[in-house]
Amino acid sequence: MDLSSLDIIDAKAFFLGQDEWVFLFEVVVRCFISFVIVLFALRLTGKKGVRQLTVFELVIILTLGSAAGDMGFYKDVGVLPAVLTIICIILFYKLVTWLLIKSDKFERLIEGQPVTIIRHGRYTEEVVKNENISFDEFFMELRLAGIEHLGQIKYAILEVNGDVSVFKRAPEEITPGLHILPDKMKKFYTDYYPADGLYACVCCGYTEHKKQGPVAVCKDCEGVKWSEGCDAKWQ
Repeated sequence: MDLSSLDIIDAKAFFLGQDEWVFLFEVVVRCFISFVIVLFALRLTGKKGVRQLTVFELVIILTLGSAAGDMGFYKDVGVLPAVLTIICIILFYKLVTWLLIKSDKFERLIEGQPVTIIRHGRYTEEVVKNENISFDEFFMELRLAGIEHLGQIKYAILEVNGDVSVFKRAPEEITPGLHILPDKMKKFYTDYYPADGLYACVCCGYTEHKKQGPVAVCKDCEGVKWSEGCDAKWQ
């Protein structure tokens, strides 16, 4: 193959596209301006960390980031229109925040409501019927709170910002419950109980002692997916 016939990569076009080298200085200035504006906008929200953000506030931050990013490296995006966009977003945020304080219905529409996931060691009816809830992250939060199985929980509430509030039972009130430890959660039984013992319905958290043999339908939710139950007390 004749190497001389190959097109040589244009380094300037590769790194800068259609712009000139001086545009790199402009990018630095643009990024500094966008950084200062977004930092000021986040200060206005009064939030200390991402964990405190609701869905609405997360949308605001993503929108701010998009406007600031476009201003930072798109040459055809003027600084003033981008700054005006960010200012409008801040004003919209302030308006919506004011409406959230004034109207409970508007607050529920925008931010949602806390959801009680577990009540007295069992999934609530709303959770059992909702097939879109993923429990992996929820169980992680429970384990971080020192929970080994659902029987140790009086109430577990999923807050609107994604945090989980856990109200534990007193040691003498603990009942058997569904295991949430990773090594136990991987073992599911849908056809056959391997041995006599305590089993928990994965769909609702109902626990019952079962004999070795074919899997039975859950008496509470009619589910047929079981896991090992646990009756351990607090250590």
